[in-house]
This record gives sequence, structure tokens and C-alpha cells, in this order.
Amino acid sequence: MKKIFVVLFALLVFLPSAWSKTITVYNFGKKIEIKNPDRFVVLFPQALPFVFMINASNSLVGYPGMGRNAVPYFSGQLILKKMPDFLKKVADVGYPFGPSIEKIIALKPGFIVNVNMQADNEQFEKLGIPVIGFSACFGNLNDLYQSINSLGEATNHVKDAQKLISYYKHTVEYAESHLNGIKEKPKVLYLSYQGPKGNKLTSGGQFDTLVNDIIQKAGGISVSRNVKGKFGQISKEDILKWQPDFILLGSGNKKTIQNIYADKDLRYVAAIIHKRVYLVPQDGGSLYSNWFAPEKAPLGLLWCAKLLHPQRFKSLNLKSQADYYYKTFWNINPDEIHIIGLKN
Repeated sequence: MKKIFVVLFALLVFLPSAWSKTITVYNFGKKIEIKNPDRFVVLFPQALPFVFMINASNSLVGYPGMGRNAVPYFSGQLILKKMPDFLKKVADVGYPFGPSIEKIIALKPGFIVNVNMQADNEQFEKLGIPVIGFSACFGNLNDLYQSINSLGEATNHVKDAQKLISYYKHTVEYAESHLNGIKEKPKVLYLSYQGPKGNKLTSGGQFDTLVNDIIQKAGGISVSRNVKGKFGQISKEDILKWQPDFILLGSGNKKTIQNIYADKDLRYVAAIIHKRVYLVPQDGGSLYSNWFAPEKAPLGLLWCAKLLHPQRFKSLNLKSQADYYYKTFWNINPDEIHIIGLKN
């Protein structure tokens, strides 16, 4: 009997009990209690890379695979490098804004990570599944810091989350210290997509406000920051009116740049005249792998700052910065990463 008592006492002391797992998270001013932090689903594609960057992927049970086990949109190639069996181990719960509720319930998640202020969040909460809101590119860097911190608290990876946040803040401080006293700020236009008939999506509107913050902190003026409309769609007339000094492309290749230079309607735009159209560096060959994506914002900030103000960032080695990022936060050998559009 004495042996049984000793064993039971040891179990109570050394093994985590079910009633001790409840975690309280303050997410954008909202108090959230999570009873089972060991299983969670990510519905917001932009939040998924951060799960891996704070080493919390072991508890990830579901992701938005569009119903076809698609490679994750944001940093998908990096995720597969870090977790080769991702598509086998993590369940596809459908589209981000129209997921399969049945699949999610079947996974028995302790919480869900979704875009902050998403209307669908209420239905999950009614089902007894707490939701951690994530802002990503729908807010500024401070909103992103809050999101990363909440994710770290919810997954019991607070130290990893704080390390990542510190990296972001240190990068911003570095850029600001080199831009102190700057008088001239070039006008910058970011195009996330160039569609048919010259239609373009930009960093204005409801989306991509994080890009506006990056451009501003890099010592530039985002000319499209006040664009209205859900997707920030603009026309050639807008570009002619704004006269950007730089045009930055979120996707494309050398041919895309050549096509813009060859566009007769844009030949009098300052960025075209001075040959200042650039592809934002990317590591996966797609729109969602460029350095302006939320999970790579520090690299995007440094690249943009050096592009706009080369004299102030002469000593900045972008390749070294990139190597540190991929090795530290992805645990991936930088030699395995092919970066398109990077010129040190």
C-alpha cells in the first residue's frame, strides 16, 4: 500500500495534470482561456509560418489546405523543408474563410488561430473552441507583435515568441537609427499583383497595411496608402498622378519588369524614367514568398531601406542578414535557400 501511495504521489508531482493545462491569453484586449493547448488548428494562412518560427508545430493538427492538401500559401517551401511530412501529418480543413466545421470539430482542437476580427470566429466560440486572433498584413508591426505574443502564450512557446519579436524590434531600431535626420523620402509604389488590362493590386485599401508600415519605416512614402476599396485596386492613371520614384513588385520576374518599362502609358513616370522598378526578393518564386510577407518583414524592411537610401546602409550585408534569419528562425541551412531578386 505504501508503494502505491509513493507512485501516485510521484505522478501527481511530476506529470502534467489535465486541470493544470488551462492557459489564459490576453489577445487584443480580450481574455481567452484555453483548456487544451496541445492541439490547435490554424485557419489564417499568414499565421501558419509563425507556428514554425516559434517551434510550436508539434501541436498543429489542422491547416487551410483548400480541400486539396495544397502547399501552404505563405512560406510553403520553408515549411516543407522544416517539416517534410507536413502534408501527411497536418489535416486539411478546407478554405480559410469557408472551412469544414465538421473536420475541425473532429480534430478536437483546444483553440483555433484565425484572422483578427473575422466574423467566423464567433461560431467557433459558440462551439466552445477559443479563437486566437492574428493580424499579420492586416495591421501594422505593433499589431503583428501582439499576434506573435498571443500565439506564443497559447502554445506554451513564450520564450520563442519573445525572441522573434525582439528580432523584429531590433531590426526596426537599426533602420531608424540609420535614417535619423533624413530629409528626403522617396515616393514608393508597391504592386502585389499585376492583372489583365493593366489593373493592379497595391498596398492600399483594406489589405497590405503592413507593407505601408514597412515602406514608412524604411524611409519612404507609400503613395497608395490611402487607396480605398477592399483589395486596393488601382489604375495607370493613379500611377501617373502619384509619380512614384520607386515601383516595387510583390511577384513576377525580369520579364515583368521589362513589360513595365515598355508600357508606353507609363513612360513619363519617374520610376520608369530612372529605371527604378524592382522585384521584392523572394525565396519561393510566388507572391506569398516575398520579403514583404509578415513572417519576413524584417528582411523586407532592411532590403527596402538599403534600396531607398544606399548611402546610409553601405555596411549592411543583406545576404548575412538573410542567412541569420533562415538559420535562426527556420533552422534551415541558408545554402538550401534560393533567393530571387536579391542584390547586396
